[in-house]
Amino acid sequence: MRAPTERQLGQFCGDTVPHHPDVTAWSLIEAAAARTPHAVAVEHPGGTLTYRGLMQRVDALAGRLADAGVRRGDFVPLVMTGGPELPVAMLAVMRCAAVFVPLDEQWPGPRLHPMVDACDPAAILLSPGAAQDGWAAPVLTVDPVSGTDPDPATAAADARPARPTSAPPRPDELAYGFYTSGSTGTPKCALNLHSGLANRLLAMGRRFGSSPGNVVLQNSRHTFDSSLWQLLWPLTCGSRVVIPRAHDILDLTATVEVIERHRVTMTDFVPTILTALVELLDSQPELVDGLASLRMLLVGGEEIAPESVRALQRLLPHLRVTNTYGPTEASIGSVFHEVTPQDPSPVPIGRPIDNTWAIVLDEHGEAAPAGEIGEICIGGACLGTGYLGDPDRTDLVLVENPFPELPGKRMYRTGDLGHHDTDGLLYFDGRRDQQVKIGGVRVELSEIEHAITSHPSVREAKVLVSDHGGGQHLAAFVTVRGELATSRLRSHIRALLPAELIPKRFIRLDAVPVNGNGKTDRKALAELLKAPGPTEPNGWTATGSGTERTLAELWNALLPEPVTSPDADFFDSGGDSLRAQRLALAVSARFDTPLSIRDIVHAPTIALQAAALDGGRALPAAPAATTASATDLTLPADIRPAGTPSGPPRHVLLTGATGFVGAQLLHDLLDLTDATVHCLVRADGPDAARRRLTDALHGYRLWREGTGHRIDAVPGDLSSPRLGLSPADLHRLADRVDTVVHAGAMVNLVRGYRAHRRANVSGTVELLRLAATGRPKTVHFVSTLAACPPQPTGGIAVLERPVPAGLTPDTGYGQSKWVAERLLEAAAERGMAVAVHRLGEVMPATRTGIPNPGSRVELLVQACLRVGAYFTSDLTTDYTPVDHVGRLLVTAVNHRRPGYFHLLRPGPLRLDDVLGAFGTAFGLREVEYREFWQAVHQAAAADPDNRRLAGALALLPVPETRPARSPMAFEDAAARFGTDRAEELAALADARSIPSNRHGLHRYVAHHQEQRG
Repeated sequence: MRAPTERQLGQFCGDTVPHHPDVTAWSLIEAAAARTPHAVAVEHPGGTLTYRGLMQRVDALAGRLADAGVRRGDFVPLVMTGGPELPVAMLAVMRCAAVFVPLDEQWPGPRLHPMVDACDPAAILLSPGAAQDGWAAPVLTVDPVSGTDPDPATAAADARPARPTSAPPRPDELAYGFYTSGSTGTPKCALNLHSGLANRLLAMGRRFGSSPGNVVLQNSRHTFDSSLWQLLWPLTCGSRVVIPRAHDILDLTATVEVIERHRVTMTDFVPTILTALVELLDSQPELVDGLASLRMLLVGGEEIAPESVRALQRLLPHLRVTNTYGPTEASIGSVFHEVTPQDPSPVPIGRPIDNTWAIVLDEHGEAAPAGEIGEICIGGACLGTGYLGDPDRTDLVLVENPFPELPGKRMYRTGDLGHHDTDGLLYFDGRRDQQVKIGGVRVELSEIEHAITSHPSVREAKVLVSDHGGGQHLAAFVTVRGELATSRLRSHIRALLPAELIPKRFIRLDAVPVNGNGKTDRKALAELLKAPGPTEPNGWTATGSGTERTLAELWNALLPEPVTSPDADFFDSGGDSLRAQRLALAVSARFDTPLSIRDIVHAPTIALQAAALDGGRALPAAPAATTASATDLTLPADIRPAGTPSGPPRHVLLTGATGFVGAQLLHDLLDLTDATVHCLVRADGPDAARRRLTDALHGYRLWREGTGHRIDAVPGDLSSPRLGLSPADLHRLADRVDTVVHAGAMVNLVRGYRAHRRANVSGTVELLRLAATGRPKTVHFVSTLAACPPQPTGGIAVLERPVPAGLTPDTGYGQSKWVAERLLEAAAERGMAVAVHRLGEVMPATRTGIPNPGSRVELLVQACLRVGAYFTSDLTTDYTPVDHVGRLLVTAVNHRRPGYFHLLRPGPLRLDDVLGAFGTAFGLREVEYREFWQAVHQAAAADPDNRRLAGALALLPVPETRPARSPMAFEDAAARFGTDRAEELAALADARSIPSNRHGLHRYVAHHQEQRG
């Protein structure tokens, strides 16, 4: 075997630096806390922790873990969303000498729960407010971090609670595990030692300085191991870590604002996000000054983009940029290189850090000479121990170290290709297997293939990476049995995988190509990716205006597949926030017209964009609603009711039970009836469906012990044929159910009728078909006042009856509900017992104050809180608490009342009273409407994936189009809609006992105060 030469050994190995034998990250942080107990350790929008406050919380939580049975070496899953509670949880587990495993509570259940089970935990740590049921082990909720630590002059210096009985962790013990994508379809948990973590953090201190003045921003998601150094390294130095709100991690403009506000000196970006940041700074140069405090930037997770780094260094000449490399299996990363203007392209990944080594081996397992590409293998102090519960996969990658000249018994085969240059600098040259990185996320393509082929209609699936539109995305080749819509396949995968693992492009093949050895010919698949994407039978090419042709060219340069229609939606065609930003910049440059990401959201088709640009006007605030067809308005002839039900409800089918109104209805049906409630829930199996239901009830504080046994979770889908149910399940429901409460719907303030049709119209038809089958049933349909367009007569023009013919709403959502009401009217004419409940502005429950996140008022409140300002107007709004709605509707269910009901609470509120209450409570500035609109517009443009801001903008017209005192179409609905029949329900229910609107508004404001600490 060709051993490394002495010169190569000097190049392959980092410096040897001895450590104290007992040093761990825990001991370093504990020492820093002892040195500077009153210094700030953690900053977050919701609160601040000093080192003493941090350690008090850590010891208290560690004591709770010990009381729960957590012992040395146990695995403790952190099922959390991040936030300031995360470092508390990590350190508390360390204090118990146990092993923490960060997970995301928002991952799909079929992915999350097996990960937790594999840990065989004695206890699970959850974020504040998370649902505590459905777990296989006891759960502990981490106390929320809010406010500021007490004044150190008045707080007891020795107020730390009793400690766990276990001794501190030793360097040779496991510290943590991070799950990475798995090649067999099962994610694998890479385990690392305290000694490796300490070596990485100490090496950073020597390289970057361990000054207490460092301020580090955590801008990696907590399930990525890069977040570990961001959270823990500053705490070893007595410096500060800044933890933003979760949604700000992906918001580059918000990231710049956080860096400026907290004077951040150091953070980390994956190259894709770094490129997007440079593009943002180019388009908005006024943001550059916000990064003036930044001194050091780490870049890692995937191959660096030299042009982006050099552009950033031109904008910020004082900034040190370090390229980093290293797998999760070896303590975050162990090869560093400081990028200089003299670096070649591609940029080297550098040399190993202290006490580690990296070598390139050829196909014979020998040290490759300079310039020869081989597999990168690493070893030394940062090396982990392999994978949790998987010795076979561990043995494949953690192998015996064949070189006695290099320290350590084992080395890690990374599967990455690389080479050394003559100076010993290491370069990355791609992967040798199916493992890739997309946006900094390490992905095993086989895991995605496994998820796709779990669909019963898929025979084969192969996934590749495609380079297109200035970035990379995943593309899936599939062969199927029969017919399978891509949208159905995407929905199936979405229930199994995180968003970053879902392919952007799906390509249907008759057969997967194979090579001469009978294996998948990935080269042939790669060639197919270069070909134009599939087109519809009536393929479209831009033949309209020159503007339309130019837009099609710009779209096709960015999207995974060529667009097939001028009415194709940008986001439905594979666009995402980064591509939307690039499109906005490209259109702005080509047409010399300012354009934002939010404009792309408002006008997501080529037809809308071209019409606006050709007309010299602003892009429309929302896509036009598509008129319903005559077929949509016709109830199928086979839907014929079997009779009229009688007696109290015994079995109720409820849709939409995980939503704001639906969860309240589920609570009230369980509380005010003796019925079993069968809940149709979009989920991958009954267990996942039940978890969604219990999570929703807990989230709205509606869960009641003793009623859960009357909930039947039914996995299904309103937008699918037969509600996504098997014939047997459909037959079972039809035979048992005597009442249908249809509260499920798609609600999107900026999408047209076509986007709402499948769920809101086709889903209603399927429910009416079920209602007409088996035993007689009453159908209660939850509709909206938006289904009733303004009428030409004055006074109380809209009575509790069907909408007169010839009047149709002008929004996509309202039109879909109007069509559904027409179908219900036809069913009633055939003899079905039907009730239609139209809702107005449904507000938080008077007891909890928890709002509907999609309501108009809440969208406006969120916008005010986001921009720190509010405006005054002469508007009023109806204010109907959701518990009032629930009580009235369930009263109609109990008494089997058919007909139409406007479920409105008398007594409007001025919008000024609502916004003014929040303004007083949160210290918001009162501004003119124009200034408010501009602030919201800028925030939405900077955060294109923020649906709340998008919804707020849909409500807020451009200031020039309306007087400043009347910017929105709010109104007191009770002044225009009759409520006689609803008041009869209120008398039956004694619903007048619900507290006043003023009390409800007080609870609403208090809820937001509790959420923000």
